[in-house]
Amino acid sequence: MWVVRIDWSRCAQPQDDQHDTDVVLDLVATTVCPQRRAPHRRRLPDGAPTIFDGAVAVRYIADTCPGHPRNQHGPLRHPHIQQAVDYVRRWPTVFRQFQRIMDTFHPMVDTTVPLEEYGLRLGSNSHSDEDRFGTMYGTIFDPIGLAEAFVHEMGHNKLRGLGVYVESAARLVTNPPDELFESPIRKDRMRPMTAVLHAQLSFIYVTDLDLRMIAAEPSDAARSRMLYMLATNVPRMELGYDEVNRHIRVDAPGRLFLDGFNRWSERVISGGNRVLEEHACAKHPIERTAASPPRRESV
Repeated sequence: MWVVRIDWSRCAQPQDDQHDTDVVLDLVATTVCPQRRAPHRRRLPDGAPTIFDGAVAVRYIADTCPGHPRNQHGPLRHPHIQQAVDYVRRWPTVFRQFQRIMDTFHPMVDTTVPLEEYGLRLGSNSHSDEDRFGTMYGTIFDPIGLAEAFVHEMGHNKLRGLGVYVESAARLVTNPPDELFESPIRKDRMRPMTAVLHAQLSFIYVTDLDLRMIAAEPSDAARSRMLYMLATNVPRMELGYDEVNRHIRVDAPGRLFLDGFNRWSERVISGGNRVLEEHACAKHPIERTAASPPRRESV
């Protein structure tokens, strides 16, 4: 069996030669982990909907949606889905990575968003299951938000494939799960370092995509919406960068992984600040974690 020679310093940032993708797929295929590949898209009947140039199935993977009853099954065909795919196409390396890592997209509707606000309300509710590698759910009311959700959930799948799960890790991160830290995204409670790293990596993907969407966007209205998202995500990533680097514990491969991740993060954060300054956009204030319990500091 072919086994990839791993360069851990190139496994965080998406690589043009797909090295990080090769590592993920090899580890998923050859190591014992709490995940399994989704049923392959080729089992779909002829004419079934697909996206990412036929590489990813659009279908329902569960009887109910995460966040039910607010989130419910969405249409398998909707113009916002392809619009979101085309936004991701602006990052060719990640477009190819999505084709290879992801198998299935399960569309959802958010019942709190009226139909007349589709394309006007920003964001997307998304989720991916730890035991269904290569799958994701996402709401379709905003194509920009759905594009962000595509790369966000792929980031989670990628990190799981590398051996880091939300509350445990087979490699890279050695913090015990009872050490709790502030997540840059989830603010209802403190989180294990593995969860903080998941939030940080998945949203560096999002923030990098924001920059690429903005750079290629011909519409002033759409660019304004993208800048709003960037102004939300940059301060989150600044907070997360600091929290991870102050408190994470890593093994030897994890040191290489983190160094590469930091180089990527620094480029994205500095690029985000530069774009916001060029467009005179103020960063949105950071929400702090509510009811933070005492925590043990890393040493």
